[in-house]
Amino acid sequence: MEELTCYLPIKVVFGNGKLRELGDYVKNYGDKAFLAIDPYLDKIGLGDEVIALLKKFSIETIKYTDIEPNPVCFGADKAAQIAKKEGSQVVIGIGGGSTIDFAKGVAIIATHPGKCWDYTERTDQEVLRPTDKTLPIIAIPTTAGTGSEVTLYAVFNNPQIKEKSTIFSDKIFPKVTIVDPELMYSMPPRLTALTGIDALSHAIESYINIHANSYSKMLAIESIKLVAEYLPVAVANGKNKEARGKMAWASTLAGMAIAHVGTVLPHALGQPVSGFCGAAHGGSIASCLAKVLEFSFTADFSRFAEVAEAMDPAVKCLPLREKAEKSAKLVQRLLKDTNSEVTFSDFGLREQDIDKVTNIALTAYFMDIANHPKQVTKEDIQRLYRECMS
Repeated sequence: MEELTCYLPIKVVFGNGKLRELGDYVKNYGDKAFLAIDPYLDKIGLGDEVIALLKKFSIETIKYTDIEPNPVCFGADKAAQIAKKEGSQVVIGIGGGSTIDFAKGVAIIATHPGKCWDYTERTDQEVLRPTDKTLPIIAIPTTAGTGSEVTLYAVFNNPQIKEKSTIFSDKIFPKVTIVDPELMYSMPPRLTALTGIDALSHAIESYINIHANSYSKMLAIESIKLVAEYLPVAVANGKNKEARGKMAWASTLAGMAIAHVGTVLPHALGQPVSGFCGAAHGGSIASCLAKVLEFSFTADFSRFAEVAEAMDPAVKCLPLREKAEKSAKLVQRLLKDTNSEVTFSDFGLREQDIDKVTNIALTAYFMDIANHPKQVTKEDIQRLYRECMS
């Protein structure tokens, strides 16, 4: 009998209009909140709406909007000092994965020594660890992709050295996550597509991860089915409520899956390019996901075949090897159908940069590489980078 451990200490509140219940949850953690919100969302009035919701519960709110895509570690340090000075008791993150990760960094640094970058996992530095002093976090995603609202990860960019790395700690699991699909209706098609591919990648990567178990696989396979069916619909018609709701749920499920077993080689390749070239995270994953599956499917025919069948039940009658090989082709078809076919070259990666990003992958994303079902060498990584440039 399989032995496994499941741990997800988050209250997940899912449904249209659930944002209106925010005050009911924030009040349990204090009466002074630090609100990290995507600047665009604040500009269209969501920040003021949230402040008004919290005011009804006599909760004082400090609003912070100086947040960039691919959140910068130094920005989180700066914001954390404001949160500390104001005596904030709870941190709320509203936006995509960048904003929620930013909120996690603030929650750590406001109550801990050191800088945000000191807490990222790397083989070339001594890593500081968050403690129970971390401020409670409430996450409200407005994109269907990163899954940060249900994970113990926070990814930060360090522009001084052009690298990204990840904080990994169960201390940054949000206490409450409110997934309200209504907040995702305004996502433009391109953002819908690339964040959706990120969610698909989370689901596939967790499914083929060597540490995958019955629980994580159950979450992942359902997410794969949902993304394959509903992402093209959401891209074509962002007002389709069913598609938005299904994609929001798919992203949440995929986030839960990687919270238990993590990601593998596509993220190990994509994240360094995102940090080095400033590429959007979803785009960096879309650039390499199909190629990695094509490179890897021989490592586990059964599992890759199950991925393919989840994406397209019509492949069920194919021989096992052929079905497994289809996984990469089906991902490529979805990329085409959602107009999200991109390459690393599109984001500015050059041949002379390959050694640099390879070394970043090996030092900052060593766990993703180790958990991949097919063993890879440094030369394999370099070759994949070249293949994903065209």
